[in-house]
Amino acid sequence: MLEDEYKRIIAFLNKEGLNYLVIGGVAVSVIGEPRETIDIDLCVFIKRAQINSFLRKAKKIGYTVNEKEVLTRVKLTGTFSIISIMDKKIRIDFIIASHAVEKNAFKRKIEVELYGVKAYYPTPEDLILLKIVPGRTQDIADVEKIAIRHKSKLDEKYLLAWAMKLSDESQDLRIYKEVKRLLSL
Repeated sequence: MLEDEYKRIIAFLNKEGLNYLVIGGVAVSVIGEPRETIDIDLCVFIKRAQINSFLRKAKKIGYTVNEKEVLTRVKLTGTFSIISIMDKKIRIDFIIASHAVEKNAFKRKIEVELYGVKAYYPTPEDLILLKIVPGRTQDIADVEKIAIRHKSKLDEKYLLAWAMKLSDESQDLRIYKEVKRLLSL
C-alpha cells in the first residue's frame, strides 16, 4: 500500500539524515489537488559516491535494487528507482538534485505531516517550477491545479524570475510563457 511505503521511505530518509523533497503525485495531492498515483517521487540531495551505501541500506529495509541498472541510470540521467519487496507495484523514484532550482527549492522547503510522518516538500512555487520543466501533459495538469489553489498567495515575482532563468538556460521560452499563463488562471 502506498501509505505504508511512504511512511517507510520517509522514515528511512529522515533516519539517514538525507536532504530530500517529496515531489510528483504525492506532493501534488498535498499542495495542489488530490490525484491517484502509484509511485513516490523524491528529489534527493546525495553525492554519487554515496549511492552504493544508500542502496545497501535500502536493501536492508526491504527494497529491491538492481545496482548495475541504478548506477548506469545515475550516470546517464541522474535518476534511479527502487522497488518495494512488500508491494512490487510500488516504485520509489529518485531524482538526484543537480540544478540551482532544486537546491533553492530545498532552502525554501516546507515541512508537512502526512500519514503521521513529517517530510519535506517544496513550496507551491517551487513545485510548479520543478514540474513545469519536463512539461509532460500530467505535469501541466498538476501545475494548473496548484496555480488555481494558491492563486492569491503565489509569489509571482519569484516564479517569473526563475521561469525566465530556466527559459534562458534552455534557450526556449516555453517555461516562461507557461508560468505567465498559469498566473493568469
